Amino acid sequence: MGLFDKQALGEKFSAIKDKTKETVKKASDNIKEHHEASKEAKAPIEGALTRYGVSYVGGLIQYPKRKSGEIGLNIMENSFILKPTSGAGWFEQMEIPYDSVHDLQIVKRTVSAAEGLMSSNSADLATDNNIEITYINPENIETVLRLEMLTGLTVNGTAVKCKEMIDFLRQKQILPRLLKKNQAAAAPVQDDIPAQIQKLNALKEAGILTDEEFQAKKADLLAKM
Repeated sequence: MGLFDKQALGEKFSAIKDKTKETVKKASDNIKEHHEASKEAKAPIEGALTRYGVSYVGGLIQYPKRKSGEIGLNIMENSFILKPTSGAGWFEQMEIPYDSVHDLQIVKRTVSAAEGLMSSNSADLATDNNIEITYINPENIETVLRLEMLTGLTVNGTAVKCKEMIDFLRQKQILPRLLKKNQAAAAPVQDDIPAQIQKLNALKEAGILTDEEFQAKKADLLAKM
């Protein structure tokens, strides 16, 4: 091989090396850019007290079936604001004013058939990590929005985050506002008091009411009999 051939070969290898470096850098920059965009999309929106990642389970007429992708459940001073991330581009941002909310419950998730087949104990997957928000939508129709907590990584971890969310709503005096509205709307008569106590007990079992709050509200109802 002549000197020219060796020089040409060296230049070719050098060009390949430079191209490889350029490709790797471009891929690295794209990954970094995607990571930053994802991080920004999952950050609380301006003015939010806190944010939880959730997925859509059902309840909205425009989305009749469960869909994938993370949605940010932003807890504001006077409303819930749900904002999609890049993985949930199908979801349109929406706001649920607290004044329109009638109830908020943490319920057990439904284990899919596939999950049941893959798990040795499907009961472990049926944890309390689904959030149900009952509210009156802008069309004056009662709606139950069903969401599944994603923050927390594992199924058990998401159930813990649901309890943390309820505690946060209580500490920020948001949960009492929702419960007061619910109780005022119900305006129970004397005959309904036992049913109201049962409902309060269900709220206590779900972790929404503390034992002290349950006992106090129970005493108030019994005093009316």
